[in-house]
Amino acid sequence: MSGHAAALLQIFLAFTAARLLGHLFQRFKLPAVVGELLAGALLGPYLLNVLQPGEVLDALAELGVIMLLFMAGLETHIAELMATRAAAIKVALLGAALPFVGGALLGILFGWGSSSALFMATALTATSVGITVRVVRELGFHERRAMRIILAAAVLDDVLGLIVLVVVSGMALGELNIFNLALLIVEAIAYVGLIGFFGPRLVVRLRERLTDMKVSTLFELGVILILALSLLADYIGLAAIVGAFIAGLTMSELRQHTGIVKRFEPLAWFFTPFFFVVMGTYLDFAAFAEPVVLLAVVVFTALAVVTKYLGGLVGARKEGPVVAREVGVGMVPRGEVGIVVAGFALAEGAVNENVYAAMLGMVLATTILAPFLIKWVFRRGDGGATGNADDTLTATDAEDGLQTL
Repeated sequence: MSGHAAALLQIFLAFTAARLLGHLFQRFKLPAVVGELLAGALLGPYLLNVLQPGEVLDALAELGVIMLLFMAGLETHIAELMATRAAAIKVALLGAALPFVGGALLGILFGWGSSSALFMATALTATSVGITVRVVRELGFHERRAMRIILAAAVLDDVLGLIVLVVVSGMALGELNIFNLALLIVEAIAYVGLIGFFGPRLVVRLRERLTDMKVSTLFELGVILILALSLLADYIGLAAIVGAFIAGLTMSELRQHTGIVKRFEPLAWFFTPFFFVVMGTYLDFAAFAEPVVLLAVVVFTALAVVTKYLGGLVGARKEGPVVAREVGVGMVPRGEVGIVVAGFALAEGAVNENVYAAMLGMVLATTILAPFLIKWVFRRGDGGATGNADDTLTATDAEDGLQTL
């Protein structure tokens, strides 16, 4: 089989299995994302071995999570995020500090070395907001106030996670450079602050000219903006999804917003399943056969869920108990960032195979548990409606708020 045919087969198998199992899970009132994760686990290298993550699937997976976060940004307004900034900052700080401290202490209790404990703590700080966004969109709750707090906190969380990873890896490998760290912090803050804040304002100022353009032209500009900001974020060291979210946030200020959404929805529909399938391929059940590894996975998963939940619950407590619970559970999944941290630590020799398996198990366990927890908590907060009357901002409110910033 030629290289092109093999790549097409991988795409066919991944997409078809994701859709079939996703729909099957939905028929049983379960999150489709869990079915997509299971599809990757079944077809991946540790079971049937017909899907092997490589450049093609990894690229499609990256496009999938980028489109997912772009759509989240496209359905949000900067004024809405600014209205939740106090809660988001608290959620991000607590949601990073509690898991990190807890993970480091627990790693030491397990008898691990300082490097292993610190890398596990770093993996615990990351939040995979793509999983939360996907589940909440399926439920129809993506306009809830809690989601705006989660999205803003996740962007800050990514900046904090990057800084923590640089510090921890520098300490573990003896290569910590204070100047480079300071430069990285300045670049990350400048990127999020300047582009995230002034991008939407620039679109508002140019709105009269932009509204004269065809929706097809705006769609093309949107694709270019997604790729450009995602690449810039990756170059700085942030996750590409931060750039994708900011690109969506910028374009959300256009009056042809609805038309743009309809153009991008098919792209998100096609690419998103690949992200979750590839995530599922990392699941190696045999790695959990050793009792000590299985115990570590269970204990660190419990810590991961509790600390992130508490960080969100306490950080958003002034928003009311319903919103605080939704924010807490929405910050639970770890996902791709945790896998990157685990892989980096193993490649650098900072952790052994058992610690790596425990890190990967924790990440995947939270990824699988989170959709069920999110579905349960969000439905408890609102009996199936798409949002409370006092829980959403209208487009007019958002525009008026933006003008006051």
